Amino acid sequence: MAPKGKIRARRRAVMGLVVTVIMVAVLLFAVFPTRTWLQQRKDTAAAASELAQVQAEKAKVEQEQAKLKTKEEIARQAKETLNYVYKGEEAYAILPAPTDPIGLPEGWPFTGVERVFGAR
Repeated sequence: MAPKGKIRARRRAVMGLVVTVIMVAVLLFAVFPTRTWLQQRKDTAAAASELAQVQAEKAKVEQEQAKLKTKEEIARQAKETLNYVYKGEEAYAILPAPTDPIGLPEGWPFTGVERVFGAR
């Protein structure tokens, strides 16, 4: 027959093993899936936000596309971007104002410098 001390030691070891197995089971079946679930909720919320932005942009593009199909918008685009004019109209090209001279001294040895920089 085994002494009482050895029996108690075995019971403690078995109880420790049982508690460890229960803790591992709790981790595997409760904690890790919960972390995964929380991460999935976060990812889903981010994807929903991005989807809302894309849908808003799509609606804006569709509105612009519908606008571009009107005769008024086609005429406006032709005038602004392609410089088209109706019969009887005249188109004028407005050049930028000339720039002021740099103001180099008259004895400057490099003639044409102001011309290169667009001053004269």
